[in-house]
Amino acid sequence: MTFKELSDCNDVFLQEGPWSNRLAALGLGAASLFGGPGDVQAKMPTPITHNIKQDQSLYDYIVQSEGKGKTDRPGYVYRDHKGYLTVGVGHLITKNDPILKQITGKYYNTVLSGRTPLSDSQMMQLFNYDVQAKIALARSKVKNYDSLPVYVQNAIVDGFFRGDLAGSPKTLDLMNEGDFSAAAIEYLNNKEYRESKTDGTGVAPRMERNATAYSTYGAQVQKLNK
Repeated sequence: MTFKELSDCNDVFLQEGPWSNRLAALGLGAASLFGGPGDVQAKMPTPITHNIKQDQSLYDYIVQSEGKGKTDRPGYVYRDHKGYLTVGVGHLITKNDPILKQITGKYYNTVLSGRTPLSDSQMMQLFNYDVQAKIALARSKVKNYDSLPVYVQNAIVDGFFRGDLAGSPKTLDLMNEGDFSAAAIEYLNNKEYRESKTDGTGVAPRMERNATAYSTYGAQVQKLNK
């Protein structure tokens, strides 16, 4: 399947803002990617359609996938999939955690022991502290990051927040070459993504949402350059 054929497989809608046109974006349901020079091939069981809010806040964007802890216990301390003590929006608790202490004050120990949850306000404060390092990383790795649309910035930072974008230098190279359409495909050329598609975990939908943002922007750039 060529780039052109792939780009016809998926419709993406942007809500709110100047890019409210219906755009043809790259197909993003690839379970595996392969091919020779100059040809990208993909197996796509079904097209994927995502709705993207252009001006959604970074917090709201990441919370959709990261969550606020266990579904039935938001704000409470929990163990992540690797067994690490975590709280709020993916905050990894460190020994004598200074930022968590600052936010929780005298309730630090009761939060740490799982007796008291963080409030929504506290979770947002903690997230806003944690995400600054990811934003700085995005700025250092992606040229012209600050000039990109908000929805693309959100997807890039989410990729660094999860770690999958940092682990894909080819995707970053394509972004820095200005080819976000190809970057969207390369981003999903990822072992963890393929395993998630097989296992039905939340990693694949999260990555597909980010890839949709990249391909949507790539399609818009291509349209403007015609």
